[in-house]
Amino acid sequence: MLTTLSIRRIALIDQLELDFAAGMTALTGETGAGKSILIDAIGLLLGDRANMNLLRAGCDQGEVTGEFLLPADGPAALWLDEQELGEEPEGELMPLIVRRLLSRDGRSKAWINGRPVPGQALKGIGRHLIDIHGQHQNQRLMQAKTQLALLDHFCDLKAQVDELGRLSREIHADEEQLAAHRSEQDSRADRLAFLDFQLEEIERVDPQPDEFNQLHAELKRLSRLDEWRQVLADQMASLFDEDGNAHDRVGAAEQALSRIADLDESLGPVIETLQSAEIQIAEAVDTLRNRLDSAEADPERLATVESRLDTLHELARKHRVAPEMFEQHIADLREEHEQLNQVGGSLGEIETRLEKNRVAYDKLAAEVSKKRQAGAKKLAERLKASIRELGMPNGEFEVKLTQPAALAERRGERGIDEVVFLISANRGQPVAPLDQIASGGELARVSLALKTLTAGDDPVGTFIFDEVDTGIGGATAAIVGAHLRALGESRQVLCVTHLPQVAAHGHHQARIEKEELSDATRTWVRGLDADQRIDELARMLGGREVTEQSRAHARELLDSSI
Repeated sequence: MLTTLSIRRIALIDQLELDFAAGMTALTGETGAGKSILIDAIGLLLGDRANMNLLRAGCDQGEVTGEFLLPADGPAALWLDEQELGEEPEGELMPLIVRRLLSRDGRSKAWINGRPVPGQALKGIGRHLIDIHGQHQNQRLMQAKTQLALLDHFCDLKAQVDELGRLSREIHADEEQLAAHRSEQDSRADRLAFLDFQLEEIERVDPQPDEFNQLHAELKRLSRLDEWRQVLADQMASLFDEDGNAHDRVGAAEQALSRIADLDESLGPVIETLQSAEIQIAEAVDTLRNRLDSAEADPERLATVESRLDTLHELARKHRVAPEMFEQHIADLREEHEQLNQVGGSLGEIETRLEKNRVAYDKLAAEVSKKRQAGAKKLAERLKASIRELGMPNGEFEVKLTQPAALAERRGERGIDEVVFLISANRGQPVAPLDQIASGGELARVSLALKTLTAGDDPVGTFIFDEVDTGIGGATAAIVGAHLRALGESRQVLCVTHLPQVAAHGHHQARIEKEELSDATRTWVRGLDADQRIDELARMLGGREVTEQSRAHARELLDSSI
């Protein structure tokens, strides 16, 4: 429920704060006073597009703030909790504050419970807060998708239709995937054949892990074998074999120092180091001699290595990959081959799932269609009775369902039915689609009738009706007012009206006034007490001149309405 609406610098409103109560509140005032401004301001809270023309002339910013009290276990509170925007409930109610700021530079900002949110979030919470019925919104009633949604709501089919939507989306996704797989089937077979050829060629060569690098190192050694042998021989001579070799010189130094070791104790460690060096040199020479003895020329091995490297190079060239990257290339080929082979299995899974979902969809769609057929008759009967009360005494109403073959084959998200609302407002006139013959006033009354019929199941707490009394008067207006008041017994109803017969049925009434200042015009709103309501109803009955007779008529109208 909307409890407070605060408007700053919007259109003709400089500053306004208006409190609302439960039940039906009639919003009245002279034509042009600015009643539509309130609707536009509330629309901003619900996520409507920020039109900078709404800013008050001469102001750089304007804002609207709405305060609400929501059932703590209702869908609005649940949405807030899911978005982590909720407040702690106060008993069975959760408070909510929504704020929208408009700037002359075109920017718009929004807050929910003091936390900044994108504009889309206002649409998310707005659909749970307020349902506005005006000229634009009533036009939606003529759309086939809106009519089908209203019928489904009346038949309580939300869960089944949601399931149809899920099945439909899965079916279409699988159909697209199958079509894509099948169109690629030939190219996939060609690719598999090519991969088989490549992998067979690789298996014939049988490259081993890191083989290329190991062969390269071996080739380098074999091709420089003479250089290698010469270096080993030279170093053996330098270390051990030739005159003045390193081993003898180290040994001589060790012996010389040993002769004077008794004169200098600090020479002991030096002598031990030289002894160790002498041993290590001898061991190094033994290793070099063994390597030199084993390193005989091997032309056959050199030819084998060169041939193997040529084979690996040629294979890498054919596959257009660097030899050192060939191992990863083989792994990639094998992975692709495995994935392509698995496609056949996955296609079978998709086909099985698709057939299962099609059967489930067709069965559920038939059940939903049957319930819609039964519900359509009941809805049409109740709407006919309701519109006859609301100023169309000879009105006829039908809800026609068809099942086009193309729609059944398409398996759409809302089932296999198309719906059209048919109406006749005058005796002798055949029923025809709502969008072809209904006037604005008739649409407004059909919308009111629908809302009255479905209000008990509607989780939205506040309904706003604008122009619901278009084209009616007298007794019909009183009936419209009675319907709105009855709706106000279970929901908060705000009704913009110019008819006293409608306004008199309100539990509350507020007057919207326009004031001409020396340099500007402003709109303001004030709630009316009992005496003020009589004066306002008298004005609405008799024009600007309020007389005792019009007051008496207004008092009688008010007493008979409540």
